[in-house]
Amino acid sequence: MKLKNLENHLALLGAVVVLVGVSFAAEDALAKETRDATTTAAAEAAASAVKIAEQASKDAASRAAESLARDVLIDLDIKHTDTTSTLIAGEQ
Repeated sequence: MKLKNLENHLALLGAVVVLVGVSFAAEDALAKETRDATTTAAAEAAASAVKIAEQASKDAASRAAESLARDVLIDLDIKHTDTTSTLIAGEQ
C-alpha cells in the first residue's frame, strides 16, 4: 500500500513539474511575440513620426523662402522707386 501511495505521489510530482515547464515555455513564447509586436509597432511609429517631421520641415522651409522672397522684393521695390526718399522729403 505504501508503495502505491509513493507511486501516486511521484506521478503527481512529475505532472506538476511538466505543467510548470510547459507554463514557463508558453510564457516565454508569448512574451517574445509581444516583444516583437511592440518593437515593430514602435519602429512603425518612429518611421511615421520622421515622415511627418520631414514634411513639416519642408513646409516651414517653403513658407520661410516665400516670406524671404516677398521681403526682398519689397526692399528692392523701395530702393528702386526711391519711395523712402520721397516720403522723407514730403514730411519736411
